[in-house]
Amino acid sequence: MALPKLDVPIYELNLPSDGKTITYRPFLVKEEKILLMAMEGEDEKEITTAIKQIINNCMVSSDVNVEKLPLFDIEYLLLNLRARSMGDVVKTSYVKPGCKEENCQPIEIEVDVNTVEIEKDPDHNNKIELTKDVGMIMKYPDIGMISKVTELSGEKTEDVFEVITKCIDQIYDADDVYSKSDYTQEELIEFVEGFTQDQFKKVEGFFNTIPKLYKDVEFHCEKCDYKESIRLEGLASFFG
Repeated sequence: MALPKLDVPIYELNLPSDGKTITYRPFLVKEEKILLMAMEGEDEKEITTAIKQIINNCMVSSDVNVEKLPLFDIEYLLLNLRARSMGDVVKTSYVKPGCKEENCQPIEIEVDVNTVEIEKDPDHNNKIELTKDVGMIMKYPDIGMISKVTELSGEKTEDVFEVITKCIDQIYDADDVYSKSDYTQEELIEFVEGFTQDQFKKVEGFFNTIPKLYKDVEFHCEKCDYKESIRLEGLASFFG
């Protein structure tokens, strides 16, 4: 005789990138085990594979392509999966270097993940005008670039150009629109290498203003009464 199957709740969520409504279930013990094992190994490829597997397992909506979701959609979705699966409150720690207490220890901060928001810069635009007639339409980094996308200034030069070229969707001028798929990686890199400093800063501006998870919290060291408002950003700050 087969063992009984356990019912699990189904939730809805609007993706930050386009407002699309998706349905999902919480991750189960088997998915938590997958993630914990990957995080213990600290291998970026294993963690990426685990994230994709967990999201794919938990998706009730059949039209969600995890490979193509922007990273901030992935982060927002995983955060909500964590909230529905392991509880709404995440504990993280923070210590301010300027704290006056000698041997100051990290202070534990509790964050309700339901209050975490997506920061959307009003000046953010995926259309980058390089000159009066020439520009690019960008797409967002996906999960395949999770290990390379930080602030571009902190990356290796080859990684910077790889991220930029992979995120180019189209290039246009006054006469035509050029699809990225029609050009080799080498041709795209050569195109980017021809940017002026001001044009390259516009590209950096696109990446630096991509929507991201954030939560403003109050830090208070009771030992020295040091207080500060701090901003937690990115998935790592909330996935405890």
